[in-house]
Amino acid sequence: MDSKYILCISDGYPESYWLRASVLSGEDLSVFKEGAAVTTDMSVRFENAGKISASKLLMYDFFFSDGPSMISPRLYELMVKERISGVQFFDAELVVAGTSYAGYKVLNVVARSPVFDLDNSESEPLLSYLPDGPRWYGKIVLDESVKLSSDVVRSEEDISTIVVTARVKAVFERNCIRGVQFKA
Repeated sequence: MDSKYILCISDGYPESYWLRASVLSGEDLSVFKEGAAVTTDMSVRFENAGKISASKLLMYDFFFSDGPSMISPRLYELMVKERISGVQFFDAELVVAGTSYAGYKVLNVVARSPVFDLDNSESEPLLSYLPDGPRWYGKIVLDESVKLSSDVVRSEEDISTIVVTARVKAVFERNCIRGVQFKA
């Protein structure tokens, strides 16, 4: 049985539901992609100005954006109750078609860990002139011998990849969390 999984956007998550993120307090959104705790209080807004059904969008628990991920109040309460480690939360404002919704949170993954089986994963240099630089992974195989430092981590090999323990997967699936899926 697999002990860790890649957290991905669900196949059914509509492209029109992607949100535009902005930090109202002026900081750079990239701080949420570093895999480290953020020590300053930040004010983040997520917006979708498209012609979508707000009620259908609000049925999701996990939201994707051009910046950090955002979670619903229900998922936030669940993660706190289950004491899921490796994450930090910030208040977020969700604005859909001009209407503001409260209780949403930015999900900041604060732990990093090497998790890829580099011998079996397939990658190529992101920039051809930097063969030893950042890589693009066409196939990711997780190293099952690695024990995660937290329930949720960012991959050292590819910072955009979030990996979770089997416990997190089970909690999300048992509670029918909408917007994510898990890949071994």
